[in-house]
Amino acid sequence: MDTIYKINTQLDVPIYRQLVDSIQTAVKKGDLPAGYQLPTVQELTQMLSIARGTVKRAYDELERIGLVEKVQGRGTFVCYQPSNSGSRKEQAMAAINSMLDKLEEMGFSANEINIFLNLKLRERAEQEAHVKVAVVECNPENLSQISEQLRHISGVDLYPYLLDSIQQYPYKLAEDFDLIVTTANHADYLESVVPTKKKVVRVALRLSTDSLAPIIKLRPGKEVGIIGHSRRFADLLYRTGQEYTEDVVLHAPMTAETPEEIGAYLQGKDAVLLPRFYERLLGNQITPALQAFRGALIECNYEMDAGSVLYLETKIKRLLDEKKI
Repeated sequence: MDTIYKINTQLDVPIYRQLVDSIQTAVKKGDLPAGYQLPTVQELTQMLSIARGTVKRAYDELERIGLVEKVQGRGTFVCYQPSNSGSRKEQAMAAINSMLDKLEEMGFSANEINIFLNLKLRERAEQEAHVKVAVVECNPENLSQISEQLRHISGVDLYPYLLDSIQQYPYKLAEDFDLIVTTANHADYLESVVPTKKKVVRVALRLSTDSLAPIIKLRPGKEVGIIGHSRRFADLLYRTGQEYTEDVVLHAPMTAETPEEIGAYLQGKDAVLLPRFYERLLGNQITPALQAFRGALIECNYEMDAGSVLYLETKIKRLLDEKKI
C-alpha cells in the first residue's frame, strides 16, 4: 500500500495535489476499497517527509470531493462506492476483441494492427476542431488562474503569455490565434499590435467568493501580511485588503524570495494573503515555511466573472461550429 502515496518533488505540481490524485486513482481503481482506513496525518507526514499541513490539505480536499470520510476520534476512511461503470469497460473490451479477431482473420500481424490503430487515432485527433486561444496578463498569478478556468472549456488549445514577453516580442501573437483573451487594462495595447482587433476579447476579473469570505471575516486589530510571486499581484492583494477589511493592521506586501525572509516576515502575523496554487507559484523551497505558519493562510483567486465566461464559451462554440463546416 505504501507505493500508493508516492510523490515526486521534481514535478511542477503541488505536493498536496499529487497526493490527492494518487489516492483518488487508487480509490477508483479499487486498490483502496470502501471502509479502508488511511494513515493518520502524522503517519503520512513521517512516511513521505513532507509538511503536516500538506497532508491535512490533501485529506480535506479528498473529503470535499466525497472520496473519504473523517470520523472524530477514529480516523479517515474511504467512503467512495464505485458506480456500475464496469459494464461499459467490459463492453469496450469486447468491442476491441471483436475488432482484433477480424483483423487477425484478415492475416494482419499484431505489429501491423498496432500501426493501423495509431494511424487512425492520429487521423481522428487531427480532424477534431480546436480554437487556439492566447491568454495575456501582466502577472503570473492571474495568468495561471484565468488559464485554469479556460482549461475547463472543451475544444480549446491554450497559450498563456505574460504581457512583458508580448511587449518585447509582439510576433508571439501569431495570426493563427483565433482569440486573444486579456483584461481591460491591456486590451488597447494588444489591439494595437495584432492584425485583427476583433480577436482581442476583454474579460472582467473579480475576487472569488471563497477568497473574499475569509478576508471580510478578519477582525479589527489583526496583523495581516501579503505575499505574492510578483510585485503586481502583491500590490493587487494589498489594495484588496484595504477595500475589504476594517481596522486590521495591513502590512506592506512582499514577494517570496527565501524561506528565511518568509519566516521573518510572518513573525507576529495573524493571517497572510497569498495567491491560490501558491505551492506551484512560489516553489517547493518556500512552501514549508508557509505551511509551518500558525496563522491563517488565505488563498486569493481572481477569476473571470460569470458574464465573461458565458461570452467566451459562446464565442468559442461559434468558432468551433465554423471550423467544422
